[in-house]
Amino acid sequence: MAKDEDKLKDLYTKAAGLDENLPGDLLQKLKTYGDILSLTGKLHAAALNDWKMAEAIRKETISKCFTYNPSGTAKEREMQAEFAASEHRKVEAQAEASCMRWRNAYNSTTEIINILKIQLRDMKDLNSGGV
Repeated sequence: MAKDEDKLKDLYTKAAGLDENLPGDLLQKLKTYGDILSLTGKLHAAALNDWKMAEAIRKETISKCFTYNPSGTAKEREMQAEFAASEHRKVEAQAEASCMRWRNAYNSTTEIINILKIQLRDMKDLNSGGV
């Protein structure tokens, strides 16, 4: 995943170096943001997988503790199971945050692409005598 994040940084640097006032650069910027969108989607999917795996491990830990510790009341057993899974809950929360980060980046990139498309359309309209 670190390799993909490095590639993403390179793509953002490339996009930042292009001039939106030049049609050729604007087209190249759109293509670059398309590549960014693709990579961001891949990173989001990987983060989602990490999140769901962390959730599964947490739930498995809770169920094992509850099942294999028959002594005590149901409430006591539940509390012991939750305590045993507390570190897994923290890992799950971090994985969820990472997933949300990539989803937000994906949505932001989609909006940037839409804005660039409008700029390109307006540039085309101006060149053909329109407003």
